[in-house]
Amino acid sequence: MLKNYDRKIYKNLYPVYTMNEKQIAIPVKLTYRVREEIDELVKLGVFASRSEAIKFAIRLLILIEKNKMRVSKRAEEYAYEEISKKFERIKNVR
Repeated sequence: MLKNYDRKIYKNLYPVYTMNEKQIAIPVKLTYRVREEIDELVKLGVFASRSEAIKFAIRLLILIEKNKMRVSKRAEEYAYEEISKKFERIKNVR
């Protein structure tokens, strides 16, 4: 279950994302190292599950790539701030 903080981040990162939107499964192959990194983020409570971590990363990628030419400096700063907050939460848990 997403925390309110996480819902706010997701909503701001990718506006068309909704909790009730139909989802599809897309098989993805990852290296063991990447899987271990994701598992560590889940263990630290940064994300509720592997799936949530991967969806967060994909939404961030879409935001950056789709809006590369249109994204204002403030939007880039906001995305950076949100990512920084996630990493601060990791540091504080350790």
